[in-house]
Amino acid sequence: MGFIAEVQLAHDELALAPTISEHPETTFRYEYEMTPDDRRLQFASVFGDDYTSVEETMTSDPTVSDPTCVATFENRSIYRLEVETDLEIVPDRCGEQGLFVFTITSAERGWTARIHLPDRDALTALRAWYRDRDVSFRVTQLYDTSVSDSGTYHLTEQQYEILMMAYYSGYFDIPRDSTQDDLAERLEISDSAVSQRLRRAISELIATTIENDRMVAQ
Repeated sequence: MGFIAEVQLAHDELALAPTISEHPETTFRYEYEMTPDDRRLQFASVFGDDYTSVEETMTSDPTVSDPTCVATFENRSIYRLEVETDLEIVPDRCGEQGLFVFTITSAERGWTARIHLPDRDALTALRAWYRDRDVSFRVTQLYDTSVSDSGTYHLTEQQYEILMMAYYSGYFDIPRDSTQDDLAERLEISDSAVSQRLRRAISELIATTIENDRMVAQ
């Protein structure tokens, strides 16, 4: 039982919000936060191909400091940053009140969070918490999990990888900046395997999206 809510959080003083606004073409994903020695350290993934420019912006971003790249992969880099703002992207009370956060990704002026809540009272309380801190809180989608948990996508790691690679390499652009052969070469698999993974991943997303449209609470 419960609800899955997709919520947009916007405020200029949310961690990385100035960087996100400066790089709308780049996707950021909040990973987790820890507090060693009374410091707030945030780990975030950056998806794109212009990491130098993003790092320069993060260096001048007043909401964070000491951006450090801790890992780099084919389509993303993971950064550790020290948080310099009192505003929290996800309040500690989420765990205490039975809320579960699936994902947090960048959105205009802030972040989009997909959250599981036990009931509508929990959603009301969460909205009040953010608005008491002048953080814009807008519910864009709401699902009843007693009907479906379709607010989450069931992609395999391989499907997720190839979708991200295809997207950021320009495979879906018009005209295309990359081909299935390019993807196959980068993944060191056959062109046929690329085609199958893409079709299955896109099929899963389309099926989930169509089902979501039927379940959204107006």
